[in-house]
Amino acid sequence: MPGVAKAPFNNAKADIILCSSDNIYFRVFRCMLALTSPFFEAMFDLPQPKRNHSDDETFDGLDVIRVLETSRTLDMLLRFCYPAAVKDPGLEDMNDVEEVLEAAMKYGMEDVEERLRKAMVAPSLLESNPVHVLAIACRFGLVPEAKIAARYSLRHTAPTKEALTTARLPDNVIQGLVIYRSRCSQAARTLCDNLDWLKQSQTHSFYEWWTNCCPCNSKADVRYLTHGTYPREWWADYMDKTSVALEEFPCGAALMKNLAEAVGRASSCPSCRRRAQDQMVHFTGTFARELDRVIAEVPEWLNSVFVRI
Repeated sequence: MPGVAKAPFNNAKADIILCSSDNIYFRVFRCMLALTSPFFEAMFDLPQPKRNHSDDETFDGLDVIRVLETSRTLDMLLRFCYPAAVKDPGLEDMNDVEEVLEAAMKYGMEDVEERLRKAMVAPSLLESNPVHVLAIACRFGLVPEAKIAARYSLRHTAPTKEALTTARLPDNVIQGLVIYRSRCSQAARTLCDNLDWLKQSQTHSFYEWWTNCCPCNSKADVRYLTHGTYPREWWADYMDKTSVALEEFPCGAALMKNLAEAVGRASSCPSCRRRAQDQMVHFTGTFARELDRVIAEVPEWLNSVFVRI
């Protein structure tokens, strides 16, 4: 005896049944399936053969259509198809996203597919495993989502070869991702070694603070020489540590890693303690925008990769 799906897919007024691969019956409405899926619309438009009343084809007087999806996947897929009165399923597992997306694409459910593509690049899913999101995007040829996932992966430690293999990424994508990360790290660290961007974007307030004399020790590092003035030692140390952090995480979050320590050291100076907090917040904001710009300029690689997948 087959199982019965939970509400709303157990409606006695339904006019057709979908049977999942694990033998769960979903009582649904033809009109809902036809509206959301060209596949089912075409199926229902076909001339129907005479029924032989076999238990394999009908149940409780309704036609039964057997599908390959599990009851878990089918339940989530159908919830996307039903009216707003039925809430979209909460997709918190990338395996669920992959299974439902595959089904939506198979049945031509374009609206469902679009909503799933938005869901898979939501921060909650990207944060947990951007490489898995990248793998799914590559599998289904979703270039925009693949680019977002690749960019988001920079916030995490570089994935191990084992993790990349487990995610079932194609070899050319793995190679491209490694090269992309290396280029992003190089571009990020260049900002630490060349402060031309700072000279072009700084405010008068920052210039005044930078050149103001104070009891802090300075650090004679020509990389940070600006307006003929060497930086305060605590600021130079912050940049050195940030450069290392950007090697591992070429993203804005790396700029925050050593910020509190730098401001804490600045507070020991009677001159710096009054302005260091505000100036460093402004500086890191400018730094983050410049970092976003140079990362965005790293040459595209996914377009050519997708041609060969």
